[in-house]
Amino acid sequence: MRGRLLWRTLPLALWMFLSGCGGTWVDDERNFNRVFGFRKPVDVKVIHSFYWKSPHWSVEYIYFIVLQAPAKFGDGLTSSGVMTKVESGRALLKSCGDKRPQWFLPKSITDYEAWIPKGTAEYRVYRDRADGTLFLCDERL
Repeated sequence: MRGRLLWRTLPLALWMFLSGCGGTWVDDERNFNRVFGFRKPVDVKVIHSFYWKSPHWSVEYIYFIVLQAPAKFGDGLTSSGVMTKVESGRALLKSCGDKRPQWFLPKSITDYEAWIPKGTAEYRVYRDRADGTLFLCDERL
């Protein structure tokens, strides 16, 4: 009897667990980890961040994050082994959704260098040509 009850309630418990993992976090200190999957290095400063994750079982999220980081960190993000430098333009900007925060790429799009991952159409990396500030975004819906 107890075993049958467990097998009946396990799918419901799993569904409740998975559907409870969504939310919206603005300038939350854990957003760096949500985006990158590792702890923020001490020499990296998060200026702004926005992270939204769907509350259901599929992987759906949107994020925008702005960083000040040493050149070594930025060079790792834009390494030619994994990224392709591209012309920054409106089409590339729209790949992260139409509703970006005002603080994300506030200057003209031509004021930024841009990269996309090789072989995929995933996240975007932008670097301010003047001060090196890094802007990253991704949208999976």
